[in-house]
Amino acid sequence: MKKLGILIRVVWVGICVVALAFALKGYGGSPDWKVEEGLAWEMFVLSFPASMLVAFAGILLRAGLEHFSLTLPSSSRPEMVILWFLFVIAGYVQWFVVIPRFVRLWRDMLRN
Repeated sequence: MKKLGILIRVVWVGICVVALAFALKGYGGSPDWKVEEGLAWEMFVLSFPASMLVAFAGILLRAGLEHFSLTLPSSSRPEMVILWFLFVIAGYVQWFVVIPRFVRLWRDMLRN
């Protein structure tokens, strides 16, 4: 069972890395919202529902910056990598830390 869990983690992280690699390869060098939004949607799906927290935090950050007449950086490779990394962290914690703990807790409650 432990080997299956490791395999699932490796496959999930691998899919995330492939999504980033294709986005970076398709990025033309100038702001390319089509590629960036494609990556964001792919990561949103892979990390759902935790990705909603990342998206909500981004909305709050953008609103907070606009309050001070500031903006987020325009589309770029580093910006795409940072966004990707935030989604990966959220998804990984959700799928491989929080949910397994809930499953163990649920099983323990059913046994007692």
